[in-house]
Amino acid sequence: MLKHYVNLRSNMSDQDIIQDFDQCYEWAYACWNAFFPLAERDLRFYLGDQWSNEEKRELFLQNRNQFVFNRIRRNINMVSGYQRKNRLSSVVSPVENSDQLTADQLSKLLLFVMQANDGYNIISDCFAGALKTGWNMASLWVDYRDDPVNGDIKLRRECYNNFITDPYFTNMDLSDCEYIQRRKYLNYQQVQSLLPEHKKEVYEMYRIGWERDDKFTWLPYQRNPGGQTMMAYNEFYRQRWKEIPVLVDTETGEMIEFDLPKEDIDFFMSQYPQLKMISRQKRYIEMNIILNGKVMKTEENPFGLDEYPFVPFYAIWEPESDEWGLKIQSLTRCMIDPQREANRRRSQMIDIIDSQINSGWIAKENSVINPNSLFQTSQGKVVWKREDAQPDALEKIPPAQIPPSTFQLQELFDKDMMEICGLNDSAFGVAENANDSGVMMMLRQGSTITNLQDVMDYLRLSQKSLSKKVVKLIQTWTASKVKRIINEEPSQQFYSKDFTKYDITIQEGLLTDSQRQIYFRQLVDLKQLGVPVTGEMLAKAAPIQGKSEFNAEIAEQEKQMAQQAQQAQQVQQQQMQMQAQAFQAQAINNISMASERQARKQSDLALATERIAESEENRAMAALHRAKTITEIAALNDDRILKVWEFVNMLNRQEIEDRERIGAKVEVQSEKIDSDLRNQLQPVDMQQNAYSPILGGQ
Repeated sequence: MLKHYVNLRSNMSDQDIIQDFDQCYEWAYACWNAFFPLAERDLRFYLGDQWSNEEKRELFLQNRNQFVFNRIRRNINMVSGYQRKNRLSSVVSPVENSDQLTADQLSKLLLFVMQANDGYNIISDCFAGALKTGWNMASLWVDYRDDPVNGDIKLRRECYNNFITDPYFTNMDLSDCEYIQRRKYLNYQQVQSLLPEHKKEVYEMYRIGWERDDKFTWLPYQRNPGGQTMMAYNEFYRQRWKEIPVLVDTETGEMIEFDLPKEDIDFFMSQYPQLKMISRQKRYIEMNIILNGKVMKTEENPFGLDEYPFVPFYAIWEPESDEWGLKIQSLTRCMIDPQREANRRRSQMIDIIDSQINSGWIAKENSVINPNSLFQTSQGKVVWKREDAQPDALEKIPPAQIPPSTFQLQELFDKDMMEICGLNDSAFGVAENANDSGVMMMLRQGSTITNLQDVMDYLRLSQKSLSKKVVKLIQTWTASKVKRIINEEPSQQFYSKDFTKYDITIQEGLLTDSQRQIYFRQLVDLKQLGVPVTGEMLAKAAPIQGKSEFNAEIAEQEKQMAQQAQQAQQVQQQQMQMQAQAFQAQAINNISMASERQARKQSDLALATERIAESEENRAMAALHRAKTITEIAALNDDRILKVWEFVNMLNRQEIEDRERIGAKVEVQSEKIDSDLRNQLQPVDMQQNAYSPILGGQ
């Protein structure tokens, strides 16, 4: 088992820690002091406080109203609402299929932590806070008040004004940030619950009291304490490095932290010559808790994390800028100027409209009975003139008219306010014309969010980093707590520190209330893809009420359907057997008929052969008769011999032609018999081959 290195920093006194805390705060505030007033102004504009103190004073002296037509809030809420509506959960996925069991267990535990802390709402709150002020942080800590052994993982949103960091960090994950300071104002009972070993000391410090210092002056309690006595609970985190011994296997490359006396190390290495002892740098986090200016606790790697328990959420972040008022900005910042001008123009138009009711009078002295009536404004108000007043002694001042260009300018300000921050009317569901389809509206809304893709990417990276840190804290739980939550024993790789580094990744998934809903959604998707997912499987995984009765009904329906399918299969098999028997009988009949036709054709062939033999015999008899005829004509004269000889030759030629014609006819009939026989036997053989398995299984 790896040794846990603990450094209590006994070489530093409490006074040294306080000095470091003060010095780091001064260095950080020297840079960040330009950011805080701008972030506070951005938040005020979102909340509707959009007139400066000088403007408010001037309007008051002019007896004019401070009208605010807050369009910034609508734009910010649109982006924040889009994220809340399209939240994605964090899922642990294995790099290799062999790690699926451990990844599934970590996914279930991660979902449990997020549900127990309302984690995804905290992520949305951090994102919304970043849109309003520039950045927020999500912090992790382990609460041992309910579970003294394992503790409960907690999540918390950190506002822009209750923490300050090393101003020169450039990595989004704070890996190059040297220090972070955070302050919370708590009552003494809350502090005692966090520091149970210092209960008496905490109470004495609370009773003595403490005068507020000049740090974290943008916190509400610092600016407006309201008479309530609170205690300043400071956390001072610093990233440190130390050299540790490592035992390396030169053959496999495996490493393990090894802390034993030198004699034991030498003996161990003599037994295993492939091992080698080296040193490497290891990062650790040092946390100091300072309460009302006094160091209460010093701890290394709090909660078992060797990295900061903070995850920043940004809106606009440009680390290369040397102006800290511009380095981190809110989405509100770019809308402040058009919002201010829109308020001014709208207020001026309202003043002009109000002045039209009573624009004033040009009156000579003693021209009216009651001069005060000239200052009164109402519809149908009567002003009484004196009898001796001249006709031109009282003249009404024509009211001012609102220039048409003022309305056009107002529309331009409203349009600029949305376009500057990357939004348009489509993002709010406003169609450009009446003929736009719903699909076109969705495409335009999607293209609008594309303008804010960098803001969304910051959110995804922050959520991924936060989920990974939660997984590391989960690995510190005992097996009994893991089994209590997921009803499974942790796998063999569950507690491996390298597992989270090499074997898993954090991916995005559909956000549901439970892992069972995720599993049910995945089953539905598989069924739609054609995977054989049964109704009983869907019923078991469905997150519904009255599930036991529903599962029983589904099981009964599945059973009936299975029985019906089995009966239908049996009927079909019987029909196939009957068809096979019918085809077999037909095949036998065809074979017998083919055999009969073959026998008949063979008989015809034999008859033809017999006729050929008779023809040969007739030709032999004809030859004998010709021989006799030749003998008889030998005594005839020459002319008659020639005529007889020609007659004999003619008979020979006819016999040869008859013999050849009969032989060709017999050969053709023989070939036709063979062809017909083959054509009749071929389908019979195919039917026998097709139904032989069915007939053989009877």
